Amino acid sequence: MLDQINSVLKKIFSNEETIVFSLAIIAVFLMMTFFGSVLTPFLISIVVAYLLVGLQKKIESWNVSSSVAIIITFALFIITGAAVLIWLLPILYIQLQAFVLDIPGLFNDFLDFVSTLPTKFPDLVTSDQITVFFQAVSSELTSVTQNLVKSSIAGIQSTITILLYIILFPILVFFFLFDRRNILDGLSKIIPGKREMFSNIWLEMDIQLSNYVRGKTTEIFVVGLCAAIIFSSVGLKYSALLSVLVGMSVVIPYVGAFLVTVPVVVIGLLQFGLGSDFYILVSLYLLLQILDGNLLAPIIFSDAVKLHPVAIIFAVFIFGNMFGFWGVFFAIPIATFIKAVWNAWPSS
Repeated sequence: MLDQINSVLKKIFSNEETIVFSLAIIAVFLMMTFFGSVLTPFLISIVVAYLLVGLQKKIESWNVSSSVAIIITFALFIITGAAVLIWLLPILYIQLQAFVLDIPGLFNDFLDFVSTLPTKFPDLVTSDQITVFFQAVSSELTSVTQNLVKSSIAGIQSTITILLYIILFPILVFFFLFDRRNILDGLSKIIPGKREMFSNIWLEMDIQLSNYVRGKTTEIFVVGLCAAIIFSSVGLKYSALLSVLVGMSVVIPYVGAFLVTVPVVVIGLLQFGLGSDFYILVSLYLLLQILDGNLLAPIIFSDAVKLHPVAIIFAVFIFGNMFGFWGVFFAIPIATFIKAVWNAWPSS
């Protein structure tokens, strides 16, 4: 046992580069743990800037100078962001407001539907089970109501924070995009010596994450757009809101598709009942999920992130538990980084 511990310590403290790198990882982990909410706009800005680098390089390939390419890239980013703020967000706000106002009616419709189950399916559901279910729902509803009151009190502070993020976000993206080489050079100087391990980690991360981030963005857009077409064609309520949820669900591998299916099916069931429209909705939606998982995602990613599915699910749960939503969002990049560090670490 002591020999194994000694071997691990030797691997960590084998040279000056590994020592500094280990301390840097510990420092970043502590900062994320204690200041994660403050660092959120910085992390998102880094990801977006990293995403825009591909577009910038594409523009540079047309014999455009680096500075002009950055300005064009940033202008396209601002135009796209403005379009989302002006067109998409108001639609989402209106549908979210309508959904909140409809919650009591939807809840009563759900209870009415559940109460009919013993009559429709007597072999599967009994009246006693429905009574127990109603009691459990009543208890949970009281807890949810109390949490909503607390959330509404904190809502003003959250709104102010979001407004600050909206102002700060494009500024950070511009500086990360414009000064990325200087930032990377400054970070690399922290690591002493030849920085061989740092270079190997960066090469593996750059190749895998560039494909992953751009591929995931494409998947979000395609899946969200297809969901919007399906929901609008069948006349589903809150179609824009649900489409965004379905699109964003691909960020959470394997688990996201299951989680977002629940509101889609429940709202469809309450709106259409067990009729033809409901079965069409569910069939088209499941077809979309099947095509995404078995056709779209493999085509987009191929070998973008060489992680086992079990490792991905494990990373989602671990980092989600540690850092909340953003832990889930960055689970695969963090897992990829850990794998790159493990592969690049000196053996002795």
